[in-house]
Amino acid sequence: MADDKKGNVGGEVAAGIIGAVIGAAVGAASIALADQKNRTKVQKAADRLQKEGKDKVEELKAMARKYLQEAEEEVDKEKSKTQKRLAAKPARS
Repeated sequence: MADDKKGNVGGEVAAGIIGAVIGAAVGAASIALADQKNRTKVQKAADRLQKEGKDKVEELKAMARKYLQEAEEEVDKEKSKTQKRLAAKPARS
C-alpha cells in the first residue's frame, strides 16, 4: 500500500504543475481579454490543454508501470537461474 502511494506522488505532482501552469495562463489571458467571447475561447482552449496534459501524464504512468513490470520479470528470471545454479553445485565441506 505504501508503494502505491509513492508511485502516485509523481503523477500528482505533474498534474498539479500542469494545472498551475494552465491556471496561470488562463488568469493572465483573462486579464488581457475584456471581451466575453474571447474569454470563452481561451477557457475552452485551456480546458482542452489541461485534459491533454492529464491524458499524457496517465500515458507516461502506464508506460512506467509496464517497464517496471518487465524489469521485475527479468529480475525473477535471473533469480531463478541463480537458484538453479546454486542447487546444482555440490556443497563444500
